[in-house]
Amino acid sequence: MTTSVHGEYTSDYRLWDALSEFAINEKAGMHVHLSETKAEHEQCLERNGLTPAQVLDCHHVFDVPTVAAHCVHVTQEDMQLLAKRHVSAAHCPVSNLKLASGICPLKRFYDNGINLAIGTDGPASNNCLDMFREMFLTTGLSKVREMDAAGIPADAILYMATAGGAHAMQLTDCDRLAAGKKADLVMIDLHQPNMQPENNLIKNLVYSGSKQNVKLTMVNGQILYENGEFHIGFDPEEIYARSNAIIRRISGSHADN
Repeated sequence: MTTSVHGEYTSDYRLWDALSEFAINEKAGMHVHLSETKAEHEQCLERNGLTPAQVLDCHHVFDVPTVAAHCVHVTQEDMQLLAKRHVSAAHCPVSNLKLASGICPLKRFYDNGINLAIGTDGPASNNCLDMFREMFLTTGLSKVREMDAAGIPADAILYMATAGGAHAMQLTDCDRLAAGKKADLVMIDLHQPNMQPENNLIKNLVYSGSKQNVKLTMVNGQILYENGEFHIGFDPEEIYARSNAIIRRISGSHADN
C-alpha cells in the first residue's frame, strides 16, 4: 500500500501529519513530488525558511519508505537528508523536459548512494510513457548536465528502470528473476538492426533499444502482450474508439464556447 501527499505546494501540514500517521500505523509507503520546479522550491523557502524536503521531513513524511518524484531542484543538503532517510528518487526525464522543469542532478544522487528509479509521470505530462525513451534520456541528460560522456554506467540506468523501481515501491517479490519471485518480465527481440551486433546487450537496451523490440510482456506469470496482440481483457479497438469519442466531445464543447 502506498499513500501520497502529492507535493508540498498542493497540500499542507494537516494532510502531511494525517497521512504520515496513517502510513506509519499501516506500514504503508509514501509518494511525493519533490522540488519538481524552481518556483515550487523557492516559494517553499520563502514561506517556511526550509526546502520542500526539509519541511516534509519535519512532518514525518519520510518516516516510512518514500518515493520522491522529480527532485530536479534539490540541494546538496536535501540529498544528504534523502540518503539519511533512505528515500528513493524517481527520475522523470521526459516529463521534466515537456514541462520545462529542468534537468535533475542525477549523477549526484547516484554518487550519494540514493536508490534511483525511472518514472514517466502521468500521460498529461508525458504522452508517450515509453521506458526505452526514458532510459536513453536519463543517461543522455545526465551526461550533458555533468559534461561527462562517461556519466552513469548503462547497467546502472537499466537497474533504475527495473529493480530500482521495484525496490523504491517495496516490491521485493518481483525485483528479479528467481525461483519464488513473481514472473514480471519483458522479452526482447534481439534479431533487429538496432540490437545488433550483440556486443553489449545492456548498452544495446539503454542506448538503442525501442518499444518495437518488445515481443512479450508478462505480469505475475500472465501474458498481457505477445507479438502485437494484447491480452488485457478488453478489445483495444473499443478503447481507441472510446478515447477518440471523448476527444471529439471535449473538442466540440470547447468549440461551443
